Amino acid sequence: MGTRQDGGPGPVVGAAEARRLTGELRAAVADARTAALVLTDRVRAAHDGRVWTALGFPSWGAYAMAELGLSRPTAYRLLDLAAVAETIEATVEREAGPSLSHTWDSWPVLSVQAVVDLRGRLAELADLIAERLALVRTEAGGAPAQPALVGAAVADAVTELRERPDVPPVDLQAVQRPDGHDVEAWRAVVARGLGAQQRLLGGFRELGLLALRVAPGYVPDRDAEGVLHLLGKEIGSTCEELLACRRYALTGDARAVEGR
Repeated sequence: MGTRQDGGPGPVVGAAEARRLTGELRAAVADARTAALVLTDRVRAAHDGRVWTALGFPSWGAYAMAELGLSRPTAYRLLDLAAVAETIEATVEREAGPSLSHTWDSWPVLSVQAVVDLRGRLAELADLIAERLALVRTEAGGAPAQPALVGAAVADAVTELRERPDVPPVDLQAVQRPDGHDVEAWRAVVARGLGAQQRLLGGFRELGLLALRVAPGYVPDRDAEGVLHLLGKEIGSTCEELLACRRYALTGDARAVEGR
């Protein structure tokens, strides 16, 4: 016997009705994916054309509030979404061909938090997607890339980059050692230090995401202080540290947690 998501018993539909409902669900999913791609295209076109200036608004945010009924944070988040989508599309088109530039699945891949995490890291994202698609081409052995594999490669790249702390890469070959230290030993110390720094930033990001669960990004710092003070007392942190980690989770800029 089937059950509903709320745990209560529900009737089991027949095969014909199940096929009908599945068809409707499949169409709705396809519509949602198409709508996401159309939205990003139109956001880019409107912003590139500075539509707010032509309509007499002082900014993109003011225009979106008046004409689209969106909050300012949402309006600028759409710009971030469009920028990330454009990076992905351009990379897929370059690495896999124009016919596959829209095969990646923007709807589940680019959640609101994913867009926040990827902001300011577009070059890194493009490089990682290119690496993933190179593996897809190699495994295909010269055959055309399958759309599903392209989508999976993009999703994997997005997931990996979101989990990777935003630490600028260092060329260990160019590391300058202090006098009296062996070159290779010093580089090993630097490499271990970078790994520790990445883990540290990963912890700050996790704290920041936790803070965002109780004080979302649209809440000003002064309004978030109360709940973050209580959270800090429970977990052995401080309001100031949680605010800094929250800013880091929102911006991806490690300077947010320097000297917390």
